[in-house]
Amino acid sequence: MARDEKGRFVKGEPPEVGTQINGGLAREYQARSAAVKREKQTIAEVLKRQLQEKAADGSKMTKLEFLIAKALQNHSKGTLSLKDLTYLQKLLGEDVININTNGPQMIVVSAASIQSAKKWAKKKGEE
Repeated sequence: MARDEKGRFVKGEPPEVGTQINGGLAREYQARSAAVKREKQTIAEVLKRQLQEKAADGSKMTKLEFLIAKALQNHSKGTLSLKDLTYLQKLLGEDVININTNGPQMIVVSAASIQSAKKWAKKKGEE
């Protein structure tokens, strides 16, 4: 690939090594990527997609909204525990807790550890 007097690549010239990506090749790469993504779908991804569909023809509620409403209705009758909702939440990956560690850190130390440290500090100072 040619360069100008400042060492920059000249526009419009393809590289000497490698494959030039054009529209047809880019479409082929995208199709292969989409096929691999379809093969490697997780249960949560498929479930989320299915739950976003309408519960029935002409219904205003999605399957997810219907399931939540039914679960709350059953819970009020005592036939369903909130544990079932927790399982659904875990399956969807919504039970993740993010912990931010950018800030002051606290270390909890027992009183016995503090006393041991003082004892060893005295012995070290006596020598």
